Amino acid sequence: MQSRFSVSGRPASVWRTAVIVACCQGAAQQLRAQSVSPPITEYQERARSSFQLQNGSLFPLTVVLDVRGFRVTEDGEVVYLPLDTSRVHVKLSAMSFKIPPRGTQRVFYEATGDSLPAWFTILSAMTGARTDNGLNVRLILPHVVYLNQKKALKKQNVGIRAFEFSPATKKARVQLENLGPNLGRVLQVTVSDGHSTGQPSGGFPLFPHSRRWTEVQWDADTTPDRLTLRFARFTIDTVLSATAAALAADTSASAPRP
Repeated sequence: MQSRFSVSGRPASVWRTAVIVACCQGAAQQLRAQSVSPPITEYQERARSSFQLQNGSLFPLTVVLDVRGFRVTEDGEVVYLPLDTSRVHVKLSAMSFKIPPRGTQRVFYEATGDSLPAWFTILSAMTGARTDNGLNVRLILPHVVYLNQKKALKKQNVGIRAFEFSPATKKARVQLENLGPNLGRVLQVTVSDGHSTGQPSGGFPLFPHSRRWTEVQWDADTTPDRLTLRFARFTIDTVLSATAAALAADTSASAPRP
């Protein structure tokens, strides 16, 4: 185990949100046994906090941590990048350790950014668990951290660029744009037709000067014509005419993202 508040200097590999080096039915059981809490956190300007890893398996696990930057595509896909250490500074209490069977480990960290907003993820690569067939399982769990700026995202900096609906898939698709320099978070997206209201979608970050698609389920026989976007400090409620869209039955835009 390395000394407290040391920063990894090894070459960063391209790690997905969850990587499993296994191909058998027993892998799913091992996945459910490991967790990180909380998976996502937000702080004002700087962070001095911790997260907890849980090993619910019957095997001791070896954990190696790696701090990475990331970006999110318009469709909500996460792309990991090397951490910009010239701008974002992260210190960890440890870079590697072991967690005993049915045990937990808390990792402490400090983070600052020379310019805000900033974001990064701490990836925990967990190895040592085995499937029923004896194959090793390698799982990578992310702890995502956002360092928010003092000024909140403003209502006038949120643009609605597209509003589509597919009767075949019963989904409405919305493209939003953040026109400003501040990071914001959409807490909820809802569509309605004046009589019925669909199930709200989950929240997601709206990054500075970027666009983002999201999907909302709509089971009524009519076409939705009203869009409601709820943010922490304001709500956008507008009447729009949805254009036709041919959506796949299951797209990445509907999946929960950091």
